[in-house]
Amino acid sequence: MRRVIAIGLLLLASSSHAEIYRWTDSDGKLHFSDQPPEDSLVSEDVSSKMSPINRDSSAEETEKLQQVFQGETVEEKAFHNQQQVQQQQQNQASERACQGAKNNLRVLKGRVYFEDADGNEIIVTEEQREQRANQLAEAIRQHCA
Repeated sequence: MRRVIAIGLLLLASSSHAEIYRWTDSDGKLHFSDQPPEDSLVSEDVSSKMSPINRDSSAEETEKLQQVFQGETVEEKAFHNQQQVQQQQQNQASERACQGAKNNLRVLKGRVYFEDADGNEIIVTEEQREQRANQLAEAIRQHCA
């Protein structure tokens, strides 16, 4: 593992024209460097063996990926835009409903007068009014931020 890391670091640190030397020291450790060893150890120039590994192929790989995975089509962009607009409309409708419920709750907490669609008074006890207010408050807690 150390050898792989050492090779990788050397490849990253070295320029494309630098020579890379490999040698084994008296303790049996393998070394890589851009300079030959200072003492009289025999080293091998491994630059030519490593240059293909150090080749930058990111542009080629990006081009291949772009051919396989093309960007969004006009239809896909239109569809995503339509989804965003619908989501915004739903969020706005939900916010309006929550605001209306909060206003109704404020009204229910005070003195109220109920009437039906024909304008006739609906008699509601204090317990019924409080029960409606509690139900509305619970619905607001569940559905509104």
